[in-house]
Amino acid sequence: MTTNLGIQTRRGFLGLAAALLITNGWTQNALADRLTVAENHIGKLIAELREIEAMRGSLTSEKYRHLIALIMETYFDVEGITRFTAGRYWRVASNEQRNAYKEVFRGILLSEASNRFDQILTFSFTPTKAQARGDKLILVTGIAKDNSGQIPDTKIVWRVAAQAGKPMKIIDLEIENISMLKTQQDENAALIKRNGGNFDALIQAMRTRLDMINSQSKN
Repeated sequence: MTTNLGIQTRRGFLGLAAALLITNGWTQNALADRLTVAENHIGKLIAELREIEAMRGSLTSEKYRHLIALIMETYFDVEGITRFTAGRYWRVASNEQRNAYKEVFRGILLSEASNRFDQILTFSFTPTKAQARGDKLILVTGIAKDNSGQIPDTKIVWRVAAQAGKPMKIIDLEIENISMLKTQQDENAALIKRNGGNFDALIQAMRTRLDMINSQSKN
């Protein structure tokens, strides 16, 4: 049975008004370099996924999951995504609840990614522009084209954290103006609210979802 939790985890992770380029002290050349690095970050992610998928037949399931986990940690701000998806409930959660949520949420991200990255690779992504939003965020906009021709071309925006002195990390993916990160946060909050504000209810629902994913992957 498909649940809101199932929908949100499948988005896993996974439109912009005209924006001002605010350099905040960056020179134009430095800004252009940052935009290029952000575009390359997306390109390298997709290239590495294709390399892993090409080797998949020769990899054990454990090795494949390990490589996908490395991809997640290298290219995505998993820690920041985890906190954001818990919304305001993260601030009031106990350390025990936070650690439990981190563990199960990362488990779902990894399991969903391991099962679905091959589907992502049926699309090709062509960047059309990169824009800076202040000095900490870069938006890489492009078109995802279904190579089978069954799905219309889709506008995608990768939101890339780009703080000085830190490696760039993807924090969100917008598909046709819908933020996957915000959608997941909203659905998590709705589940907690339905359970009287009980954060443990979300953790338990995610554990159930993770058990289901793992069970299906074994079949």
